[in-house]
Amino acid sequence: MPAVRDYPFQWFWDSCFHAIVWSRFDPARAADELRGLLAAQDEDGLIPHVVFWKDDLVSRLRWHHLESRTDGRLPFHRTPHTTAQMQPPVIAQAVEHVVHAGAGDAFLAEALPHLERYYRYLAALRDPDGDALVSVVSQFESGLDFSPAYDASVGARTEHPLELFLRTRLPQLLNKLANYDLRTIFRRYRHHQEDVLVNAVYGQGLRALARLAERAGREATSRWAARTADEVTAALLERSWDEGLGLFVNLAGPNERRARVKTVHGLMPLILPDLPPEVAAALAGHLDDPRTFGAPYPVPSVALDEPTFTPDHRVRGFRFIWRGPLSLNTNWFLVHGLRGHGFDELADRIAERSRTVVERGGFNEFYDPLSGRPVGAKRFGWATLVVDM
Repeated sequence: MPAVRDYPFQWFWDSCFHAIVWSRFDPARAADELRGLLAAQDEDGLIPHVVFWKDDLVSRLRWHHLESRTDGRLPFHRTPHTTAQMQPPVIAQAVEHVVHAGAGDAFLAEALPHLERYYRYLAALRDPDGDALVSVVSQFESGLDFSPAYDASVGARTEHPLELFLRTRLPQLLNKLANYDLRTIFRRYRHHQEDVLVNAVYGQGLRALARLAERAGREATSRWAARTADEVTAALLERSWDEGLGLFVNLAGPNERRARVKTVHGLMPLILPDLPPEVAAALAGHLDDPRTFGAPYPVPSVALDEPTFTPDHRVRGFRFIWRGPLSLNTNWFLVHGLRGHGFDELADRIAERSRTVVERGGFNEFYDPLSGRPVGAKRFGWATLVVDM
């Protein structure tokens, strides 16, 4: 569980982060963490973004049924065991950490068939226009709930809490009416989008899958994953790179409208090893710029000069996350991405500031990038990624 009180189920990318941290201390426990996700894999290959291990906590009045397929004729007839949504596909990276930490080839042999089914699912069913970029059908699939990067795509014109809530949940209602059938959603609706963070993590995960498959002697799978990863980076550069902003942007709907909002999404392709040096340098420049992402406690989830930036996890007293505070899971990605491109000093500075906020405020969901104070849910699992920076 990401946090016992606020998130009492198993979340996909949280478990992957937990496994990465566990692998530094107890590889067997780390492998077990990932087995919980693999056990919930659907027939089509999807590994869902939430597994409801505690049925008695599933509510008909909250989001649990809204994000799940209907089992039977009535929408709320049976308690769902999982959602029907994805999250950023970081599981191959997690498996690679666990294998190298000591779980070894036995765990790799167990996990690899699941990984191949999952990444082939993404390539086959999540890329309706065949441009190598996968699409999310809800902003909640990106893990960056309520980010202003999605405001325009869902029609939110103000930051009034009621408008933000209704506009962000409407696409999920439409998905529910389609029973989360992806072909129907992509054909009928316009709220799907190609998310930069999701695709950067997807590309990085394909690289990890290629290495794991090569280690296991699965040459065809390794070649497919490496070739697909190449295509992801090329597509992001061709379709999502915004020269004016010096950032990557989300592409909304079938017309791929650009969401020209400066958020942490735009920095995430730093994790791709084949990013051109000049593009990597432009992204690193933003992390050094005190006007955008070079906050006293980096990295804010929204640029400091964006009108929607808020250092807290609340808007007018209501919880709307990812609208400004820093999170250690995105910091973890960026620190390693910067090091991969030779920006060691900048990476060390972000890692040091990350350690500072944890030492002062404990393991938390978010932190204020101006003061470093903890905000969001307390005792939050992914903040332990600070040990891997």
